[in-house]
Amino acid sequence: MDRGKSDELPKMQCGFIDFVCAFVYKEFSRFHVEITPMLERLLNNRKEWNALKEVYEGKLAAIEGAKTAKEEAATAKQAAAAAAQSQSKTCIVG
Repeated sequence: MDRGKSDELPKMQCGFIDFVCAFVYKEFSRFHVEITPMLERLLNNRKEWNALKEVYEGKLAAIEGAKTAKEEAATAKQAAAAAAQSQSKTCIVG
């Protein structure tokens, strides 16, 4: 795993459980009843990873919102500066 993506581990775990593990355990539990408790634990584990994923996504959304607000403020400031520069400082025509 890439150390730079350690924050995305809950999302990756949910994907792995959904697309690999759950299918295998469901199919095996159909033929071997003793695997059913393992499937139940897997699904419980997925709920825990999903809760961590939602926390991460909430933090990510907050960061993105702050970034967007900062960019909008910078754009507004640049527009105001451009408007101020377009006016002559020495001559006022009225």
